[in-house]
Amino acid sequence: MTIKYPEGIDFSYKDNRTEYEIFFDLMYANYLQEKHDNNESKDILSKTDYFENNQRFLLTKFKEEA
Repeated sequence: MTIKYPEGIDFSYKDNRTEYEIFFDLMYANYLQEKHDNNESKDILSKTDYFENNQRFLLTKFKEEA
């Protein structure tokens, strides 16, 4: 059975995030993994708090890797 898709519609996935947003999401995921690995689940920062507390570090690291 062949599936017919409507013409003119692109069904491919498009990531609309900026390179910095992708980098930040990966850094936050690494932070969560590190907290999990070290059994520090009580003091995990929200994504917003993590960004606010580490904004300078994140920007510096992003520029280094770019």
